[in-house]
Amino acid sequence: MTNNYKPIMGGVPISIERLARGLEALGHEVTIFAPTYKEQQDMEKEHSMEKEHSMEKEHSTENVFRYATCMKHFIGGIVLPNPFDIRIEKEFRRKAFDIIHVHHPMLIGRTAVHLSRKFHIPLVFTYHTRYEQYASCYTKGICKLDRIMPFYLRGFLKHCNFVFAPTLGMQRYLTDICHVPGERTGILPTGIEQRNFRVGREEAGELRRRYGAEHMPLLLTVSRMAGEKNVSFLLESLARVKSLYGKPFRMLMVGDGPDRKALEERSRQLGLQENLVFTGTIPNERITVYFKAADAFLFASKTETQGIVVLEAFAGATPVIAVKASGVEDLVDDGVNGILTGEDSQEYAAKVTEFLEEACHSRMSENALQKAALYREEAVALKAVHYYNSVIADNATQKKRNIRLLLEG
Repeated sequence: MTNNYKPIMGGVPISIERLARGLEALGHEVTIFAPTYKEQQDMEKEHSMEKEHSMEKEHSTENVFRYATCMKHFIGGIVLPNPFDIRIEKEFRRKAFDIIHVHHPMLIGRTAVHLSRKFHIPLVFTYHTRYEQYASCYTKGICKLDRIMPFYLRGFLKHCNFVFAPTLGMQRYLTDICHVPGERTGILPTGIEQRNFRVGREEAGELRRRYGAEHMPLLLTVSRMAGEKNVSFLLESLARVKSLYGKPFRMLMVGDGPDRKALEERSRQLGLQENLVFTGTIPNERITVYFKAADAFLFASKTETQGIVVLEAFAGATPVIAVKASGVEDLVDDGVNGILTGEDSQEYAAKVTEFLEEACHSRMSENALQKAALYREEAVALKAVHYYNSVIADNATQKKRNIRLLLEG
């Protein structure tokens, strides 16, 4: 159950899609409860018309239940879903679900708690987002969410049978700050697709030629072009890199979002128009080549619980240069598979320049690939099944215990 999903691109939709696909590959039934989007409706209508003409069968096995939307444009360009849509509960009456896995503590999160209680289904939750950090980019400190959010989370998490964290650092946040008992937490990262490991050198070379980076370093970032991703910091740092390095380089800015135009304008002001290419959104099936083609992946976000794009870069054997922050520092081993810096544009630029001036990064690339192998999609799905079975068994035992106590009382 989620507040956002495809066609919106982001860490949570990607994580849900990959987990669902991995579980289905293992023979499990998965229903994704996600809000309705105009773009998704248009795509479905177009696809339906194509099927009518071609009479071909639907290839995707993905089962998505689309519930209603209150607002089509909300914070950061996402929708405001309607978790009170009565069709959600009707679907729960129609199907016998074994477990509910919710991915947000608010809105659909409260609906998940209600349904868990009403239908006696165990509830698990993945803590994907540092909401207090995310919201501060939009509220400019007006709301004291850094204090309010842990308090809210503590109340919500009491209703969950088990809580997943994508990294060890986030698990510590849940136990230390949100006071979730350690035995009720586990680490479940986002899986990396097999195709991320299969990109050939020829494909990567062709992409470098397309962007004129055959004889110069090619840098990459993949991000929503929005305040919480700290992309403006990358621009300031790259302006310093240009001055320090003194030789041509190309930087691909992959992604879209509410701040894209402002960021493009800022790059021109910094004199980076010859170095930067804002590509817009690249489809998932094509993005793997970008990770493989790059010499380094640059990342500055401080709001990650797990940097999925960091792992995707690793799967392309590409080292990562990132601002040291939660989520990212659990993946990037400084000096081993990438470089971590403080949020200081001078320090960051110096590290990027130092990286570019070094002749060989084969050891760092090999280490990055080895790290990514630990997060393959199928391995994560198997881990999820192990946790699910444990939660379901514990819930059944608790039910029997409660019945026995009632009878004895």
